[in-house]
Amino acid sequence: MKRYSVLLAFIFAISMIASAQTSKRNAAKVNLDSGDLAKAKELIDIAIENDKTKEDAKTWLYYGMIYSKIGASTDENIKSLAPDGLEKALEAYQKVTGYDEKNTLYLDLSTNVMQLANTFYSNGIANFEGQVFDKAIDCFNRAGMSNAIIDVVDTMTVYATALSASNGGIDDVAKETYTKLIVMGYNNPAIYSELATVYKKEENFEKAEEILSQGRAKYPENNGILIAEINILLGQGRFDEVISKLKKSIELEPENASLYLALGDSYKEIKNNEEAIKYYQEALEIDPDYFLALYNLGVVYYQRAFDLNMEANDLPFDQTEKYDKIMLEANEYFLKGLPYFERAHSIDAEDNDVIKALRQIYTSTRQMDKLKELNNL
Repeated sequence: MKRYSVLLAFIFAISMIASAQTSKRNAAKVNLDSGDLAKAKELIDIAIENDKTKEDAKTWLYYGMIYSKIGASTDENIKSLAPDGLEKALEAYQKVTGYDEKNTLYLDLSTNVMQLANTFYSNGIANFEGQVFDKAIDCFNRAGMSNAIIDVVDTMTVYATALSASNGGIDDVAKETYTKLIVMGYNNPAIYSELATVYKKEENFEKAEEILSQGRAKYPENNGILIAEINILLGQGRFDEVISKLKKSIELEPENASLYLALGDSYKEIKNNEEAIKYYQEALEIDPDYFLALYNLGVVYYQRAFDLNMEANDLPFDQTEKYDKIMLEANEYFLKGLPYFERAHSIDAEDNDVIKALRQIYTSTRQMDKLKELNNL
């Protein structure tokens, strides 16, 4: 009889020890709920070291909840309890799935994992806006790792990682992540143009065009992809192809003044000034105060006048009549460009290129009052 009593006493003692450790885990949760994070951390740290509770799923769940709360706190006194609280919470939640073989804690785990993922994502956005792109990538990656615990793939987080990498010039990560999004079927045409831009920066035009071709097949009417194609062609000086694609782009966005400007620039590059002037003027019909359209339109006339000036100066001294004729024609072109430079100057009075052009025109066309006024500004 006594032997049974001793055995029962021994079993009871073991039970009490286990219960004591479990009570620390539960007490940690109570302190978490009451807001005493320092005490909660102290108790849960004991529980994860004890042989009776360190392999218990609930212990690690509570550990993750406590450390996540500490890591997300804006109170520096709280945050200093565990500066790496969010990372430790992620590690804890990863352990829960290993110990919770029957998924009895899945609902609680899911709720807390999503909160942690959102915290990492918010921190990533803050770093992105602060242009600390390497830290942004780290945060977004951890948000993805958090979601993976509950088998969730958040494509927005993957996209944020890609965008951070491309903005930060971390090209290997950008290429890998954008490619991943394409394979995933992420429904955003921008991923094709953004990935192509990375390859364009590396002067891998062939790969850039290949990516944009894939995007064009999936989004045939997307103007962003078309504009990216145009930029690739511009980088290679393929202006005839640029002109063709710009006209298609204008069909998609007929009120986009910058497209008319680009088309005018392309015609100027191939020395077709008549068409260049036409499209600069169309840009101004959409936006009368479009500085670049005003300036570039003035430049077309100015360049022709300058070329005539150079031609006149190269004449022999005895060809005075021809010199005067050419200079008269040059001044006519200067005067054609003048209104556009003056309007550009009224928009940006500090632009040195405009000021230089105006000085040359006023001097050549003998408008000394205007020249004096300009020089006194």
